[in-house]
Amino acid sequence: MKTAICLLAALVAVLPVGAHFEVTPFPKVVQPGVPLAALASSDPGTMVVYKIHVPPAAGRLTVITSGGSGQLRVYLREGVQPTENGEDSDYRSLVSGTRHQIAVPNPAAGVWYVGLHAVGNYSGVQLRAITPLAKGALTPPRFSPPPGIYPAPVECRITNRVKPASLRFTTGGEDPDATSPLAPAGISITADTTLKARVYSPAGAEGPLAEATYRIRPPGDIIDLAGTRTISHLASAQGGRHLFRVRVADGERLGIHTEGGKGSSMISVFRGSVPPAGKPPKGSPVVRDATRVTIPSTLAGDYYIALDATTTFAGRTLSAYVAGDGADLMPWAATLAPYVSVEEFSVTSCEVEEGLIGAGERRLIRYNTEVRNLGARDMVMPPPEGNPLFEYHECHGHYHFRGFASSRLLDLEGNVLRTGNKVSFCLLDGMRWRFDAPTRRLYNCEVQGIQSGWADIYDSGLPGQWIEIGDLPAGTYQLELTVNPDGILAETNYDNNVVAIPVTVPAE
Repeated sequence: MKTAICLLAALVAVLPVGAHFEVTPFPKVVQPGVPLAALASSDPGTMVVYKIHVPPAAGRLTVITSGGSGQLRVYLREGVQPTENGEDSDYRSLVSGTRHQIAVPNPAAGVWYVGLHAVGNYSGVQLRAITPLAKGALTPPRFSPPPGIYPAPVECRITNRVKPASLRFTTGGEDPDATSPLAPAGISITADTTLKARVYSPAGAEGPLAEATYRIRPPGDIIDLAGTRTISHLASAQGGRHLFRVRVADGERLGIHTEGGKGSSMISVFRGSVPPAGKPPKGSPVVRDATRVTIPSTLAGDYYIALDATTTFAGRTLSAYVAGDGADLMPWAATLAPYVSVEEFSVTSCEVEEGLIGAGERRLIRYNTEVRNLGARDMVMPPPEGNPLFEYHECHGHYHFRGFASSRLLDLEGNVLRTGNKVSFCLLDGMRWRFDAPTRRLYNCEVQGIQSGWADIYDSGLPGQWIEIGDLPAGTYQLELTVNPDGILAETNYDNNVVAIPVTVPAE
């Protein structure tokens, strides 16, 4: 266990070794400085996991629980979800009651997980995370507007919070150094550009690297949504317009929706030509909505989609999909969020016992998996007992469907460099992504499946959510994720079962 600074008197005990807990598939994010209140559990022995993103140059990570009544334990772990009994955690607090505090000096930047383990019942508990910057720390520069895909040229500003300091930048893909140009007041971006920047103190100390990629589409350019029919990282200044096209057959149910990011936008859909700008007159065949449009029965041909910026927005994802008569599974690229992690696995860990990885130190790319059911019907799984398509996981205490997802790491030319395990999943309703889907969860690890309009989600900190990369050199690669890779589960569309996104591997 790492050394923790416990600011409350703590009772430190040796934790018992037990079975692997039923994990939190998609932990709620704790924003530094913003408390989560009214946390409660009426099920003794269970643990709920939360996620914290620690910024670069943080001088300390402090996790605090307070208020309410009952008794709980707190576990903290870098990069990976802690296990229920705390055996696999970096820091822990075992005091009685609900008042806990763990402080980690100079924490590594990236993902951390907090587990609240109910010793008995607890209620009314508040959870906070604090990540103040180290004294004199050089922070990453910021880019404004945010990176993304824009429908017109943008004027970018690079700023930093450290004064006095030199802000150096590049536009050609190379990392900036102390001899790189100083960042001007504004940078006109008229074509696809990757900006890199870092801060240098007057004494020559080098700050962390910041990177932002801008893709500029010519005004009026139409993006074809064939294939996955999903595009992420959309952005625009107010009044800007992205245009898309999707080809469908007769009698299909076409859905278009947007999600994510900040700012406001409007969807307009028209068959045969680009929707006219502005609000359509009453009785117009143009279909319009802020976040989602459904065409119940299409006519064969091209449907054109306009995404208009009613305010400045960034970080938006647009998806156009055809809902067939059955289930249709698709991995959601915007959720992958890969990162590199170096971890130690013991011979008694569940991951080693289940054959997911060998014991010892391992270098991994971890990623989230979100699988959406786009189809008009639920993906209903058969009973797992006695079914060879399922395997019972002693460590988890329930059945998993064999080989539900697989992953590979590719170079930029598509050559396979590393292959992940085919990961088995307990298929369940993790998150309702479509607003008109049923509001109540129906499927779980006892009765498995995914409702239409719901998604099964597995967080990056869970077992198997990785590709082992070993001594792979630093560089830019592609992370590819495939669901239902062997086509065992019946779907109306198998063409959208694979996604690939770029991933950067830093130097060791």
